[in-house]
Amino acid sequence: MSAIFRPEGQQFRATEHAGGPWSPDMLQGSATTALMTREVEHLATKSGFAVRRLTFDLWRPAGLRAFRTVAELLRDGRKAKTMQVRLMDGEAEIGRCTALLTASSGESPADPFARPMVVDKAPEAGSPPPAFAQKWSRYFQNVSVRLIEGALEKPGPAAAWMRLDAPLVEGEPNTPLLQAVQAADFASGVAQIVDMRDWTFINPEISLYFFRPPEGEWILIRAATRVGANGAGLTTATLSDLKGPFAEVMQAMSFERREAAQAQAS
Repeated sequence: MSAIFRPEGQQFRATEHAGGPWSPDMLQGSATTALMTREVEHLATKSGFAVRRLTFDLWRPAGLRAFRTVAELLRDGRKAKTMQVRLMDGEAEIGRCTALLTASSGESPADPFARPMVVDKAPEAGSPPPAFAQKWSRYFQNVSVRLIEGALEKPGPAAAWMRLDAPLVEGEPNTPLLQAVQAADFASGVAQIVDMRDWTFINPEISLYFFRPPEGEWILIRAATRVGANGAGLTTATLSDLKGPFAEVMQAMSFERREAAQAQAS
């Protein structure tokens, strides 16, 4: 299966499989966040620290070109490290990841208020999305989806297992962390609550908070969206693997009537 990116020296060339929903020639957000996460994971593996938070600011769209990542260690502590990764399109920065990594203490306290874990349906018990949803983007065509609650074609909360089947980077396996990050970007789409014929929405940022490392290739995303004032909204989601929850996701949302968006573009 063709990869999302191909290495070209110190850069990564986006293939046609990286195309997003707004245009097949524009980069999918999931590809952007996952590529920056790859750099964070290298530091985590080298240092033995755990990834605890990832915050992505998605600044501008980009075409299917060659990109490079620029990593910088902002804090190099014994118990916590802060890392910044910038994704560059030539000299233009199109996105930034700020990551928090912490040292492992080896032991966690008992939680006396923990609720019994609810066992979710397995991926094989879920149903595939409708055919039109599978055509949302070229990137999405490389993602296996199994719905266990709700429906992608109907507004409201939903839960779906996801797995990126194509390699993110040619010649490299997709790690559980990469699977988690690329799935998280779909939270607002899984839990969309508006009629897409009348409204558009974007999430210019996304944050993930991990309380344990993810395991395996299938990631369950259980998401819901709330709408506030002045076009603002918030999508929240819980990420789980086959062993249960491991992270929480938050996305700041911006809604706009489709006529207004079209008028601004003209």
